[in-house]
Amino acid sequence: MDIPTSSPPASFIADQPNEMNGYRTDFLRTKRNSEQLCMLVIFIDYILLNAIFYFQIRADLYDNFAQQKNFTASIIFLIIVQIVWYLVVKFSNIYQISGGVKLKLKVEDLFKGAFLFFGVISMILHQFFSDIFQVQFLVPSFFIFTGIASLIHLGMRYYNRSHTGSLYYAVVGGNANNISYVEEVFERIYGNNTHCVGRFAKSDLKGTNHLGDYEQIEEFIKNNPINKLLYFSSNLSQQKIQRIIELCRTKFIDFEIVPKEISIFKKGFQVEELLNLPVYRHKKTPLNRMENKMLKRVFDVIFSLFIILLVFPWLLPLCAIAIKLESRGPIFFIQKRTGYWNKPFECFKFRTMTVNKQSDEKQATKNDARITKVGAFLRKTSLDEFPQFINVLKGDMSIVGPRPHMLKHTSDYSKLIDKFMIRHEVKPGITGWAQVNGWRGPTTEVYQMAKRVEYDVDYIENWSFWFDYKCVFLTIFNMVKGEENAL
Repeated sequence: MDIPTSSPPASFIADQPNEMNGYRTDFLRTKRNSEQLCMLVIFIDYILLNAIFYFQIRADLYDNFAQQKNFTASIIFLIIVQIVWYLVVKFSNIYQISGGVKLKLKVEDLFKGAFLFFGVISMILHQFFSDIFQVQFLVPSFFIFTGIASLIHLGMRYYNRSHTGSLYYAVVGGNANNISYVEEVFERIYGNNTHCVGRFAKSDLKGTNHLGDYEQIEEFIKNNPINKLLYFSSNLSQQKIQRIIELCRTKFIDFEIVPKEISIFKKGFQVEELLNLPVYRHKKTPLNRMENKMLKRVFDVIFSLFIILLVFPWLLPLCAIAIKLESRGPIFFIQKRTGYWNKPFECFKFRTMTVNKQSDEKQATKNDARITKVGAFLRKTSLDEFPQFINVLKGDMSIVGPRPHMLKHTSDYSKLIDKFMIRHEVKPGITGWAQVNGWRGPTTEVYQMAKRVEYDVDYIENWSFWFDYKCVFLTIFNMVKGEENAL
């Protein structure tokens, strides 16, 4: 429907009231259907999960429970399953409805939640119900659940998106940046079927339909069945605003207050409530969420234990012998580097240089005379970094994250590059997004470090569980292929 460029508020859609009423009914129906679909998805996942555990207990775990001569163990275990799944769902983003309309069912969020759930269940199962780690039970269960649930989530999301009604809204106050930002957000949530019918203000705004002064809001609401009224600012008294809110409720119109400074938060913002005071702040990065921290830490511990138990027993003696045969000095090179929240920590590496007094100040360069032949091989293959899995296990580092720099580099570059210290919002990593994209090795020019920082900040702001997997895979691929910038 074409929106007229100007007309009195009371007759704004007087010529097509039935059509607009139909759109509002359609939109309200969409909200109701989205809630029902989300509840249906939650119910299906819940039944699927319990069915998998029930049949697996009967098949794979029955003998184990029977050996305990405690047949109630299976009931207790199923109760624990319910509690753990409830906690995972409560503190994760598996089920969301954006704007109360659009189902936000990401397969990535499902996999993260399922990984965390089965990881916790596996530890509980092994600790209290089984003497052996039930790999033949947990791995198939994980893939069966995520496989079937993913298809259900994708199907429901597609159905919901194709049945989203049109949204009509008006704004009170605000400037061009505010309205443009809102339009962008609404289109991302509701699709292209979003229409700003106009703006209430003292003066006109180019490109936006003028609905009249603030005093005409009530008249407009009574005669025009819009879906939302977005309030930025006005000169109305609190009593009049309260009356408008009540009127919106009687007309089933969502009254929503939007801060005038919304366009300042270009990368999103979040609302925190201090008692009854809403506070707007920059949106926290993904790794500020507790469930994401836990997920990343579980992955770090499992992966580092795998390397330490299976790779170190043969790699450590070989490297130690080679290092000792070529030059005098310790096997490990231990250096203080900048870690999480700018806190220094002792970073472990295999020693690749002759012992020298410049290690804490001078960065390695191409054809550096300090690098030994064994050290050159270790650097080229990245094997010198393997002792850092000990740092990961200690909690100083992560598998994936911005590479830690020596303290002098942190002090120097933080004065030259604006975003440099943002790198320390997360734990440093053995490998990182900058490294797998070729930005590793010596930084003889400031722009080289600036590019590293650019990739590191991109990683921090867009972290996901699959982002880490991608970095690990590319690191292994580059190790096999060989890296030009590795020294």
